[in-house]
Formats: sequence, structure tokens, C-alpha cells
Amino acid sequence: MSRAVPDVVDLAQRLVRRDTVEGRGELPLLEEMADLLRDAGFTCVLEGYDPPFPHRANLYARLSPDAPGEALFFGGHVDTVPFGNAPWDKDPLSGLVADGRLHGRGSCDMKGGVAAILCAALRLAPSLTGRDLVLHLYGGEEQGCRGSFYAARAAGHFGRPGAGIIAEPTGNQPLAGHKGALWLKLESKGRAAHGSMPEKGVNALDKLLPGACRLLAPRPEAVHPVLGKSSAALTTMRAGLNINSIPDTAALTLDMRTVPGQNHTALRREIAALAGEDVQLTTVLDVPPVWTDPSLPWCAATRRLLADPAGREPAVAGIAYFTDAAAVRAALPDLPLLILGPGEPAAAHTTNESCPLDHLRQAQNIYERLIRAWYRLQGNAAL
Repeated sequence: MSRAVPDVVDLAQRLVRRDTVEGRGELPLLEEMADLLRDAGFTCVLEGYDPPFPHRANLYARLSPDAPGEALFFGGHVDTVPFGNAPWDKDPLSGLVADGRLHGRGSCDMKGGVAAILCAALRLAPSLTGRDLVLHLYGGEEQGCRGSFYAARAAGHFGRPGAGIIAEPTGNQPLAGHKGALWLKLESKGRAAHGSMPEKGVNALDKLLPGACRLLAPRPEAVHPVLGKSSAALTTMRAGLNINSIPDTAALTLDMRTVPGQNHTALRREIAALAGEDVQLTTVLDVPPVWTDPSLPWCAATRRLLADPAGREPAVAGIAYFTDAAAVRAALPDLPLLILGPGEPAAAHTTNESCPLDHLRQAQNIYERLIRAWYRLQGNAAL
């Protein structure tokens, strides 16, 4: 006999109370969620994405893997950023409900969204006999979408989805895409010497700084009609150990945010040329931008489904931060994807992170409506 479907707020509290700060591991939490899903009839696979550390894991769940027809896909991550150094007003692992909000690390980004996905799937699973529904819960998103890109390389866990939702915090508004991120490290090497005898050494800073100045010069920006402009910023710089020694190493980092149409390989070549031949370029993070044509039938139908009582549909919009949608798109290049979940984006990663309770309940309701619409209208030209 299957268990009762948990209340979305109660489940979100349980998730927040599990410490899944990046690097500490997601497996215990995912094992608990797999038990819930198996009890509702899902086939679940737990897989490590970082082999030396088996406590770091993904969960792939499918309702009917052998079912014909295209499935609806839901994805999200259960790892969180650290608590930070500033004191919290409430314990970040408390999962406390107060003032109409769920408090704690991950309540917004994005355990609230995960709870809403799970509750919607558990509630409707009995009515989807013979049809597949695909859920992925990833680890390592806060470390560059490590879990989802691991899943994308395997690809076999996705089944045959026809459309997908990534439940990141968007205020429950459907977003069509996000910017990409290309993080580069530029490093030069020299030979140490006493600061009073610079001619005896090779100054690594002297090699690095000309390229850094070229990187600071204005360059053409790419522009997307919804996501806006691309950007590039020098973010850290380190050289030497003390003031009276010639530095034998120097390094800086560059944070580039890209929009659809930009090619990351071409950008790396451009930066390498600007940095100069004495500078070594290393890619720290490479997450491509994501964009789904909002005029695609399923995307347009979703906006109609979410119209307000006056009939006003949500605006076509996107976000600057990257998500696991980039990895899902890498595995399934033609899959229509929307980013849609509870919580205000500005609350993510903050001290005293929280999520409105009404967002959680609204998100579950939205996901249930999307599931009902997908399986009732499968094959209909409107979707």
C-alpha cells in the first residue's frame, strides 16, 4: 500500500534539515526521496557523479520506463551553497516555518522546488498508469552543475521526454532560458629573485599584466533580445608571496557571462590571443547559455495555462544565473525546457534564506496542472 502524499511544506522542511552543503554529499537525502518514489511505483536509480566520493549522488526516477509516448521531465538539485560567515537569525538547518515563510539554507535554492516536484509526481502517479514521468534530482549543481553534466554524458537515464521543467526559483514564473558562464584562469610563471635585484629573476607579473590591460579594454558585447548583454569581468588576482621578492607566479580569473549565439571555444581563443603567448589559459567552468523558443507550442500552451484571472499571460523572460538546464539541453538538444519554481531569485544564496509558503503550494499546483495537461493532451497540436 502506498503512503499518503506528504504535504509540500512538510517535505520541504525535511529537505532543508538535511545538510547538503556543496561537497558534503547528497546520498542520504536522495535515498530517502527514492524510498518515497519507489513506494509510488517509480523505478529509481541512485548514481554517484564523483566516483572517489560515493556520498555525492544523483537520483533518476521513471514511472514507466517501457511506456510508449513522450514523457514530461522535471529536474532540480538538492545540494546547497555554504551557510556563509554572517550569523543567521534562525538556524540554517532548522527548516523553521514562521511569518508565512520556510526558513533555512536551500529553502529557496532549491529544496522548495524539489519538494513541489516530488509532491506533484507522488499525487498524480496513480492516474498515470502505463505512462512515463521522469524526475531527476542532481547533486553538485553549486559546483558547476557537476551532477547534471555527469547525467548528460550518460544520457540513458532521460528516457523519451518531450518537454521539461527545471524547478529553480523564479517566483513561479516560466522562464525561457539563462545566460551561460565561462570562467577562465590566466596564469604566468617566472623566476623568483630578491626585490633589490630584479634583473636576477623573471617577473611573472610583468608577463601577466599586459594581457590583463588588453582584457580591460572595451570589446564588442553580444546582445540577446530577452537575456540582455554578455559580460566579462576580471574577478581575482594573485601574485608573489612578499613585497621584497620578484614573483615567480601570477594568476587572475575572468568571469564571462554569455548569451545564445556566442561560441565558448571561439571566446577562449580570443582571450588566449589577448593574454599573450606567455600566459597559460585554463577553463575553470564552462556552462553554455540556454534558450527555448517561447513560440514553441508547449511553451506557448504553458504560458496560457498560467495566465492570471484577467487572461494576462506571463511575459517571456529569462535569468542571468545558470542552471542544470544547460546539462539537460546538452543531452537533449531539441528538448523544450522552461525554468519554473518557487522562491524569489534574489533570496538564493543569501544569509537568512527563505521561501514563501504560498510559493511552495502554488508550485505544486502548477506542476500538477502541467502533468495533467501533458498526458491528457499528448499528441494534441496545442502541445
